[in-house]
Amino acid sequence: MTAPLHAATLSVCPATGDAPARAFIGDGPGCRKIELGIDVARIETVYMLPADARPEQTILLQGDDSKGTLAVSEHTLVPAKPQPDLPAPMPFGENLLATMRMRTFGVEERVQASLQDGRLRIECKAGTKPAGVLLRGPWYLPRAAASLQATFSGKGQFLWQAADAARAAREDAIDMGSLSSTGRLSLPAGLERHTWEQFTILCPAQASSLSLDALTLEPAAAARAPRSTWIWNQAEWRERGQALIDWATQEKIGELFVTVPLQEGRVIEPEALAAFVKAAGARGIAVTAVDGDPHMVLPGEQAPTAARARAYAAYNAQAEPAARLKGMQFDVEPYLLPAHVLPPSERDRRYLELAARLREAAGSMRLEFVVPFWWDGKPDLLRELARSADALSVMDYRTDPGQIYRFAVPFLDWAEMHGKQVRIALEAGPIGAETQRRYQRAAKGAAGDMLLFELEGQQVLIVLRQPAAHAKAQAFTLAGSRSVDGSATTFHADKAALTRLLPKLETAFGAWKGFGGIALHEWR
Repeated sequence: MTAPLHAATLSVCPATGDAPARAFIGDGPGCRKIELGIDVARIETVYMLPADARPEQTILLQGDDSKGTLAVSEHTLVPAKPQPDLPAPMPFGENLLATMRMRTFGVEERVQASLQDGRLRIECKAGTKPAGVLLRGPWYLPRAAASLQATFSGKGQFLWQAADAARAAREDAIDMGSLSSTGRLSLPAGLERHTWEQFTILCPAQASSLSLDALTLEPAAAARAPRSTWIWNQAEWRERGQALIDWATQEKIGELFVTVPLQEGRVIEPEALAAFVKAAGARGIAVTAVDGDPHMVLPGEQAPTAARARAYAAYNAQAEPAARLKGMQFDVEPYLLPAHVLPPSERDRRYLELAARLREAAGSMRLEFVVPFWWDGKPDLLRELARSADALSVMDYRTDPGQIYRFAVPFLDWAEMHGKQVRIALEAGPIGAETQRRYQRAAKGAAGDMLLFELEGQQVLIVLRQPAAHAKAQAFTLAGSRSVDGSATTFHADKAALTRLLPKLETAFGAWKGFGGIALHEWR
């Protein structure tokens, strides 16, 4: 067999000091090498998986391939066995009975009940022993100010109770009272919302009946928090400040995140900034300085980043009250760094290090961080971040109202638990289409469109333009690809839909006292 004219070599270089591991096609000194026996022209992309990744049967790669090479923006390792769905937050305004499960109880067998098509019917005979119905569902209760609303008819006073997992295990519950003419039941204090297990409806001692046509969770009325938006172009406030303020007033924007130029540890034009902040404040609009770059988490960049925070704090310290910034916001997004710049295993630790340094530098000035919605899967990170953050803006970049709600609730609950504030951010800017490719594990020894190598404890994917096999690699074949157009992520193509949706979201999220309002990205 003759080797290709330009046979490729895969080099995997281990991490050294602050330099992370990296993989590339070529020859690197001090790196572990594998001769691929494949012409360089047949290799499309090299992509490193996290060191702790466990690929199974399917790997999804997503990215931009418009220039002929897939620039991978994210990957998904699909488990061979579907994972059970985690409990979702109980939704507002939906008939819970349509999804609930019912079970009757009582030693005297004096209760009969049915739950069909979202309607519950209960008939109780007279008796002295406890009897009734248990209602369960696939949710947890959010930490919002909310109550149950029942549409009902019948005779007799049915006592309602609620139980979390601990109480249900010892057959205990907390009384919620009986249905009155309003049909409203308050959620009891002392109930551990995140481990909600069931509602109990107890039969009275006398013969009675209850017909529930609907049961919904409704948010308590609350004052509407101000909307906010990012203004990334400095010229918008420095050169066209009055026009920006007029626009924000028309759009009912209550806070602007603006970029503030700095030089040598100070605000360059403090007089201009003070004038803009005062003019905006006179119209009821607060101003916050926004800053951020993924590289800020790197060890060598943390001190300069903290110096930027000190510059904002120094400006506020010398400014008159009406000219002060409301706070500073950092949009860092360390997960955007490629693995060869910062290993994924190091990102959280470096981010928390930076957050602590920014907290110290900010002093008493409000400090806010921009985070992605999927960080709800990082409870340890969020718990530690609460030590440094006064507030979070959560990039809840979805267009489906149900998804927006589900992704927002964990952070609003975080705000309740830690006494913080949370904004929910939605996207209105253009998002380019990407391609998602699905690769399936091939039989041992078979050729594939992608090869998975493991070297120096690192797992490396080689995406090929033509199928090939390698004795030291697991092959995957391309099973399909699809275009991801961004319509599930941004309202850019239908901003009117976002305008209609905003009041509904603000009503729902206002049930959390820590809700800081909706933040709109690329709204202007």
